[in-house]
Amino acid sequence: MELELEGGSAIGFLVVIAIIGLLLFGLVGRFVTPVDAAGEPQWLTPTQWTAYKLQKETHGETERLVEDARRIQRILESETPDPVQAMLVAQEIYANYQTGSSATAAARIALIAAAEATVKATVGEIPRDEAITSYQRAKERIHALSTVTHSDDDAPPAPTPTPSPKVFAPLYFNP
Repeated sequence: MELELEGGSAIGFLVVIAIIGLLLFGLVGRFVTPVDAAGEPQWLTPTQWTAYKLQKETHGETERLVEDARRIQRILESETPDPVQAMLVAQEIYANYQTGSSATAAARIALIAAAEATVKATVGEIPRDEAITSYQRAKERIHALSTVTHSDDDAPPAPTPTPSPKVFAPLYFNP
């Protein structure tokens, strides 16, 4: 297939393509340009752009930390937690949080510790209350990072340690 354009029509075709390209470029820019509180686009210096990028990265990591903390919470709230499921969740958390921004380091370390304690509690190696305490420490660190406010009505209540002693079987937990 050949496209034959004569003199003026070739230039017209290129102008139309250029205009379409500029419109698409502007449309993409509208979605990726940061805005201030008034909704006005901001002109960012290289330092501000780096800070903005790190802020977005930290926000994404914090959202993932919140979701993984909820996974640990569901295991701890379970009547009969599955040690294999707890181990798989802990391994995934450990693998996912080996690297990340320095802003989330303390929360990542606390979540890894909570996952490890949860596994130990499901197999009876430590009391369930210790795992819950470790989970609550991680939740506090994650909450300190969170810039998004969630109502407590949306989230299920955190498990709380119980003062009564529990009897643990090697692979079975009965609260």
